[in-house]
Amino acid sequence: MIVLTPTADPYAYASNEPCPMCLMACYWARIPRLIFGASSHDVATYGFEDLQFYREVALPADRRSLREEVADGALRDQAVDVLRKWADMLPSSVEPKF
Repeated sequence: MIVLTPTADPYAYASNEPCPMCLMACYWARIPRLIFGASSHDVATYGFEDLQFYREVALPADRRSLREEVADGALRDQAVDVLRKWADMLPSSVEPKF
């Protein structure tokens, strides 16, 4: 569980090191500081796979166990169109993050 403190020096507190998905959520939420009790090594001792997932996402995409593919043709065009329409509704221009 992650708890965010509404203070002048905000931080999130978690019982253990967040899984990769929750860690990315912390980045997306712009949480400036994360404090956790148990490490990913600690939770691996008790059967959690977080450490393996961290190792997996650190690999180049072509070496991961999950095969990832970018769609092409109409499917990609439709997906990009949804993103474009979303960006067009924003009050200011989107800055690409390449």
